[in-house]
Amino acid sequence: MEQTEHVIGGRKYQAIVDGSGNAIIMGPPEGLVDELGLPEPFATTLHNILYARGILTYRDVVKKSKELIGALQEALNLDAQRLQEMYFKYSQEVRND
Repeated sequence: MEQTEHVIGGRKYQAIVDGSGNAIIMGPPEGLVDELGLPEPFATTLHNILYARGILTYRDVVKKSKELIGALQEALNLDAQRLQEMYFKYSQEVRND
């Protein structure tokens, strides 16, 4: 068996591929961020940040509680950047009218 990155719908997962090519997802759990009721693309962004930080299982959450907080802050920072870009775009459009 070999560990690999597996991508489903833009979300990255750590997976183990068996000898027949079947992928067994190790984490983050499928649907985890969806259970939080987060909108897309924020949910996928958070999921991929959890993957990148190695927060794949409950055991990882317990061991890496500061990393979990960091993942949330990173995801929110990305959305803050997008919001700032939209404010800039809107201010430019208003000036051009």
